Amino acid sequence: MLKIMYESGNSTETIEYKSAQDFMANQRLEVPDLEDYYKIQSVTLDGKPIDLDDKTIIGLYKHFDDQGV
Repeated sequence: MLKIMYESGNSTETIEYKSAQDFMANQRLEVPDLEDYYKIQSVTLDGKPIDLDDKTIIGLYKHFDDQGV
């Protein structure tokens, strides 16, 4: 389970995906769930935190892309 807590406007939202692959597939859609520029507060994959240099949705996408997900 991939759990992303992110900032949307003045609020903090949470979204979950079954896997990193599901997140990647969704971000490739013409209208994805999340905007690339949203700032990430925290992200976990199977309960383990992921440390990102670029704490945005596009940063998370690039993190998984670099890993070949």
